[in-house]
Amino acid sequence: MTSIYRPKHSVAVPEADVCARAQINAADSSPKDSTMNRQADWTGQRKTQPASIVLPSTRRWMSSLPLEYRPQALPIRFPRIANLLAAHWDNPKDCTAYINSLLHDQRGGRKGFPAEVLQDIHDLRVYYTRLHPIIRWEPDNVRER
Repeated sequence: MTSIYRPKHSVAVPEADVCARAQINAADSSPKDSTMNRQADWTGQRKTQPASIVLPSTRRWMSSLPLEYRPQALPIRFPRIANLLAAHWDNPKDCTAYINSLLHDQRGGRKGFPAEVLQDIHDLRVYYTRLHPIIRWEPDNVRER
């Protein structure tokens, strides 16, 4: 392949010839070293850890809530849960299901939340019910009327 960066009849490859250098480097690498030639094995990989801080979008969501329903202990003790509530807030079905999953132990053996965090979750549930009165709060499944 002839590069547009050097004269047509030049034999030497100048240092600035990116195209020629790329071809040389590609020819030198062996197929076993190339990640493009093999399938990635993700079996031992972990998922990314959820954010352990309150995200800016969560702060905006909390500031949009009326003061009497704004969680106080929840974002301090469980920022990950506050972030998820903020993310689900605009989707009544998902948010209701998530709040239910927080209030009802479906896996068994959980310790439960501290009282002040539980109160925050209950307050949010009350406020959410006022915003979306057609949602039925059922422990096992969430259905709309």
